[in-house]
Amino acid sequence: MDTRVEAQKLAKEVFVKLLECGTEIDEYYRKYRELRLLEDKSPSFQTALINVEHAFFMVVQSMNILKEQLKLLEVAAKKQEIE
Repeated sequence: MDTRVEAQKLAKEVFVKLLECGTEIDEYYRKYRELRLLEDKSPSFQTALINVEHAFFMVVQSMNILKEQLKLLEVAAKKQEIE
């Protein structure tokens, strides 16, 4: 069974969702970063904010990897293989 067309369609849907979600995640990341920069009373709380900030960064990195893999899937689906 050739699933290329279905995989391409699904990849396009996921790509759109990643862009939408990525924008929201970036906004939350910036808000936590701002809070961390404003925090001056508790070093341990500032560390907790850094950890949250780092976790958001890792999510964004994972989403970027997923986007790249979806692009590679598109390339693979368009290749004409000799049978």
